[in-house]
Amino acid sequence: MTISDQISSIDTSPRHPIRLVANRTGLTVDLIRAWERRYQVVDPARSDTQRRLYSDYDIERLRLIRLAKQGGHRLVNIARMPLDALRDALSEDIHFSSHHDNGEVQRPERPSLLQIDARAQTIDAMLFAIQAMDQHRFDQLLQQGMVRESLPSFLEEILAPLLQELGNATRSGSMRIAHEHMATAHLRTFLGALRYRESFTGIEPKVVITTPTGQFHELGALMAAALVSVDGWLPVYLGPNTPADEIAASAVQCSARAVCLSLTYPADDPRIPTELTRLKSQLAQNIPLFVGGSAVAAHSALISRLGIKSPASFREFREELRKLRDDQLETNS
Repeated sequence: MTISDQISSIDTSPRHPIRLVANRTGLTVDLIRAWERRYQVVDPARSDTQRRLYSDYDIERLRLIRLAKQGGHRLVNIARMPLDALRDALSEDIHFSSHHDNGEVQRPERPSLLQIDARAQTIDAMLFAIQAMDQHRFDQLLQQGMVRESLPSFLEEILAPLLQELGNATRSGSMRIAHEHMATAHLRTFLGALRYRESFTGIEPKVVITTPTGQFHELGALMAAALVSVDGWLPVYLGPNTPADEIAASAVQCSARAVCLSLTYPADDPRIPTELTRLKSQLAQNIPLFVGGSAVAAHSALISRLGIKSPASFREFREELRKLRDDQLETNS
């Protein structure tokens, strides 16, 4: 029997409840519902009492999609794939992996498939909780994520992709502005508390963190503030929408060793070039200015011309700060 014959012979009659589907596919009930709502991966029937009912075909699709996601495929790209295309994609992955194991192909190091899958499920579960306006569940998932991951990994591998997905969903209309506001309110409190997890002596080097005039989305800045505290820096957080003159004055008053700005939305705000140019001109030459966020790409030419640092990831940002401290120690020794 060919693969096409095997696929066409899978029973499509709806008869399985969602908990049985979860057991057979290795997915959680929340995740299955989230995938249905956001990506339409399956379209279950409904019983007389409005319970979801799935077919063997639905179960096989969900199982293959989970495996494809474990292999690194993006859900948005595979959600609508026919069953035979999903199996072809998995066969290619297996073929590629076998060559890699034999030393014929070299891939960069990456997290394990189980780790990728766990993070993807966490993000999807958080998005589902946001869409359902389930504040308790969202807070619960945030706390669970912090238990499973180190803070740097949690911020870069969970929260950063979550914010990107949330922003895309709001702009596309699949989520309402109210959903984004609810998530932002909870994340602001959550991230604000993370800044005070570490104990400070008062002699730590300081970094001023904020967003410039016109930039009201502060979660990226809050993430940076929480992150630097782990590495022995004292974040001086100014909140969002701070004029260049005030940022420069704050850096002078607290003897900051660096300044960090988050640029997210709107990316085409005409005030950004003016604020960056003004701030850079007012900072001492030995005080580096870092910028990060989704709006950085729109101003890359200016950022390069002004000599502003724009690390591609939180990991690179931490490394730049480490080098800054090491260089200062060498100068003082």
